[in-house]
Amino acid sequence: MKDEVLLVEKKGDVCTLEINRPRIMNAINADVIHRLKAAFDSIGEDETTRVVVLTGAGGNFSSGADLKLLAEAEYAPETLNMLRNLRKLIMRMREVPQPIVAKVRGVAYGFGANLALACDFVAAEENARFCEVFVNINAVIDGGGIYFLPRLVGMAKARELAMLGDECSGRRAEEIGLIFKSVPEGGLDKEVLGLAERLSEKEPEALSLIKEGLDASWDMTLSQTLEWEGSHQAVMLQSREHKSIIQKLINK
Repeated sequence: MKDEVLLVEKKGDVCTLEINRPRIMNAINADVIHRLKAAFDSIGEDETTRVVVLTGAGGNFSSGADLKLLAEAEYAPETLNMLRNLRKLIMRMREVPQPIVAKVRGVAYGFGANLALACDFVAAEENARFCEVFVNINAVIDGGGIYFLPRLVGMAKARELAMLGDECSGRRAEEIGLIFKSVPEGGLDKEVLGLAERLSEKEPEALSLIKEGLDASWDMTLSQTLEWEGSHQAVMLQSREHKSIIQKLINK
């Protein structure tokens, strides 16, 4: 429905979530957070969905938090509750087994930028605009930006993005390693479709464990990482799918 703040479309094994508040550049409010969390809860239990695409309607990904929401926030407990729901959304995105692809046009500001960075892949138009705008409005980064930025681009660039609050084009975002890829205007749909198709062809169990392992590695020593790899690999090497692939390679 046109008045829904989140549109969900399933085509084959790809599920697309589209934030649908185009008149205000897909600004995020409590309803959007709730709907996104519910959608990812459902997707996480759906074995027929292999890839998720997250995007925004009307030529923009998201301008970040709804300004009305910020202006009307009067009580710290209410704000804290909303931010806790935000935390639940980001954590759920990292917990679902499916890879998530952010398709970014126009602006990805503030929480909108970090919502994209919470995905496994970010593909953007070269003229898209990313901005950690928080410092410009006397606020602290939220949505996981403090976690994602240094891990993606290193501490020096993270400080630049977070403490100067300047815009970063899609092209530059790719150059510094903030996102997966940028493409010329008009090529984004094809790029994301191709990426989604490639991901959907991979074995879902392997993708899920690799996603889990990469996230977990930040909190593990090398010894712990090797132990994690060993315990999971011992199981995966016994899977029917793995043995079938190996037999095909041998037969060649």
